[in-house]
Amino acid sequence: MQKRWALIILFVVAGVLRLYNLGYSDYQGDEIKAFYVSQSETEDTAALAAVLPNPKEDASVQFFLEQRKGPMQFLVTALLRGVSNDYQDRALVRLPFALAGLGSVIVFYYLTKLLFNDKVAFYSSIFFATNGFLIAFSRIVQYQTLVIFFGLLAIYLTKKYVDLRQPHFLVAASISLAVSILSHYDGAFFIPIILGLLYRLFRPAWVPQHSRRGFRISPPAPRIAVEPSPSFRTFIISMLLFLILTGAFYVPFVLNIAQSTTDYWAGRISGDVSGKISSSRYLFSVYQPIYVLHVYTILGIVGFALVVMSIIYNIFPQPVTGLLWRVFKIKTLDGSYAPFNTSTLLSVLVWFLIPFVLLEVVVYIPGTHIYTYLIPAFLFVGFAVFYADLMVRKICSPVSFVIPAGVWLLFSFLTLQSYYVFVDHTFEYPWENKKFLIWTFPKPTPIFHLSMFGFPYYRHWDEIGDYIESNWQTDFYTTNERVSISRYHITLNKDGEKAGYYVYIKDPQTFTNEITNDRISAWVQNNQPIVQYKNQNRVVSEIHFVR
Repeated sequence: MQKRWALIILFVVAGVLRLYNLGYSDYQGDEIKAFYVSQSETEDTAALAAVLPNPKEDASVQFFLEQRKGPMQFLVTALLRGVSNDYQDRALVRLPFALAGLGSVIVFYYLTKLLFNDKVAFYSSIFFATNGFLIAFSRIVQYQTLVIFFGLLAIYLTKKYVDLRQPHFLVAASISLAVSILSHYDGAFFIPIILGLLYRLFRPAWVPQHSRRGFRISPPAPRIAVEPSPSFRTFIISMLLFLILTGAFYVPFVLNIAQSTTDYWAGRISGDVSGKISSSRYLFSVYQPIYVLHVYTILGIVGFALVVMSIIYNIFPQPVTGLLWRVFKIKTLDGSYAPFNTSTLLSVLVWFLIPFVLLEVVVYIPGTHIYTYLIPAFLFVGFAVFYADLMVRKICSPVSFVIPAGVWLLFSFLTLQSYYVFVDHTFEYPWENKKFLIWTFPKPTPIFHLSMFGFPYYRHWDEIGDYIESNWQTDFYTTNERVSISRYHITLNKDGEKAGYYVYIKDPQTFTNEITNDRISAWVQNNQPIVQYKNQNRVVSEIHFVR
């Protein structure tokens, strides 16, 4: 009963953080690029106008091939275009991505339970459910939650196939993995653990068997009759299905790859697309500002070390590692040391290391793509908490409540912090400073390369666009906000030297409140705006007509 209530609380928290106030924010730059409309991904207005005079023109096959990612997010938004009144209903358009984010939490829990046990699953899922990146992705119209949900589902179905040898699980896994990669090629990072799990079916004799050093908290489930050996035909069918689904898009995509796309990739690797400092640690601290980075770092390193020690002990049980397990009395209920299946641990380790090395060593600007190695890192964190709980219970059982109590306290802190960052909008962090209990969430330093998604941001852009359209007096406008946002709402040409309309956004996503154009700055200082928009009696945007 307690486990059931704990799970209900976990999933309810995950749902609130992803679904509550979902329609509050204006569409942000990368959301607009996910719509089923023909828009260039450049932020240069002249280039955009040259390619597409009307940014809301219907998409085409060429449009899909010119994007930097797979087609799934565009197919989802295409289905919603009519029912959402041409994307006017922001909550409805974001809902499928939010539900995929919530589904990811549920699949992650049951996957981790299959890989390890229910305690590791719960501890890991606490961090998964409250992680700032994953919450942010769930609150915007973009591909990430689709990649994560279908990628995790593919791993889960693969594990079910390995355990039960029922062919339909592997076929479904291949379809799910294809959908993940068709959402974005980040989905390819799920392939290592899937191959690692399948490797168990062909495991050489030297790898310790699960029955020799396995771990089960509860009694094993009744044995189900399975195939005596992996079906070669099942593998072939699944592989062909996967290749057909992914190849149908990616073969013409590669053959028609745009020069702008390859230039963008090269710039992300070299850092040439940004003159700012790239720091994954700093970016993480923007999405989860107070103390969380330290918790992740400490528990992650400990969990990583425990995984490595478990692998070494399972392969070479006698030397130093065996002594370490006994010194710390880390012994499971069935009397074995260093539990869990070796190939599973190796698969998780490779799952983490490949994207970590690629993004932190090879790529200069990984941005929010670090979620690809954060997901397996949650398993290390859960591993560390599980062993800490086990060790306390073994060494000092009278205080065995300490770890569970600490976990619930940490869960409450992480939940409250994420709620203040992503759901509450009395003040809109990170565009402005925001009080949180006894702390203050500080505005980020713009010297760093910041990939900012999913944060509360409401500047009345729909009303701004409607006002300018209904009071048209000139063909030009300018603003201190990103052109990827303004361009969607205002159909005029952006030109600061000719501008009639000047849209001033307080605390914009450019982090530039100053007006850099001297002519416009002088006008704004000496003239009142023609219209103002407020959030809770605070002016957040203005329209000026500069003569």
